[in-house]
Order: sequence, then structure tokens, then C-alpha cells
Amino acid sequence: MNGKQPTAVARPLPADKRASKGYFARSVGAYVPKVVAAAFEKYGFHTAEIMTSWETIVGADLARLTRPDAIKWPRGAKGRVASDDDAPTTGATLILASNPAFALEVSYRTQEIIDRINRYFGYRAIAQLRIVQTPKAETPAKTEPVRYAPAVPDQGATSPITEGLSGALASLANNVKAAAQPR
Repeated sequence: MNGKQPTAVARPLPADKRASKGYFARSVGAYVPKVVAAAFEKYGFHTAEIMTSWETIVGADLARLTRPDAIKWPRGAKGRVASDDDAPTTGATLILASNPAFALEVSYRTQEIIDRINRYFGYRAIAQLRIVQTPKAETPAKTEPVRYAPAVPDQGATSPITEGLSGALASLANNVKAAAQPR
């Protein structure tokens, strides 16, 4: 230290008493894959990636029309999926939920969807596509509350609505009086 003496005495740091060293604060999102893994595996999704990246995989136009519902793997063939195009592969069947109005368009694009999924994962994960027509729960359009005219209009101002209403009421009163008079 350039020949100078330290002004304070160096003290050793206290011992680290944490149970697991190296783990600090983690975001809640880091725990989500472990929590939802059982639910996704129930429907054939071994990872949540196909659900969370659906728009990236198939594109915005197809993601708007569809959503992956389940994956059905063939029995005993999970280990036979190979990445080589020459080898015989057995892929899964992806069940897509689609709005009935767009199901025909989605069925025309079946091979395109399969190709995009397989290209994303890098191997032939999906061999077939089954479309299930289910209406998509859409949020209702936001509407502004209806504003009605005040019940008692200002004394000095008359609007065409109040003039027309008062004229109609006067005409109704005259017709009732005329019908009530004996002939």
C-alpha cells in the first residue's frame, strides 16, 4: 500500500449461515414450470413451451384462430421419435381447439402448422393434427353507459325532444277527450 499503514484494523467477515449458498432472491416466474408441470403432463405437454410460445411457433394469424388443447402420444412410441428425416418416426397427435367459424381454414393449413411446430422444436414431434371446434370465450366489448336527458328540463331551455314529447302528449289528450264525449 505504497508504504502507508492502514488506519483501521481489518476484521474477518462473519461466517455465512445460509442453508443453501448461491441462491438469492428469485422471481415468482422461476417457480411456475415446476408448479404447472403436473397439469401440463396430464394433457400430454411435457413442457409448457408449446403453450407459452404458441404465437411464436405458428404466427400471429394462426394463434388468433387456434390454441393447443392436448397432445396424444402413441403408446410405447415416446422413445422412438428421432431427429433424422430418413429414420421412421412416430410423432404425436396435437389436438387444436379452434373457433367453429375458422375450423375449415385451419384444416386447410394443417400441414403448415405441423411443419412450423416441428421446425421450432427441431425434430418431428407432431405427426398429426386433430381440430376440435370449441367456441373461444371472448371478452364482451366495452360499452359506454347510456346517458339520458335529465328528467326535469331547465325552465328556460327547450329541446326538440321535449317539444315533440309535449306535442305528442297534447295530441293524445285531445284524442282521449274526443273518444270520451258521447255522440
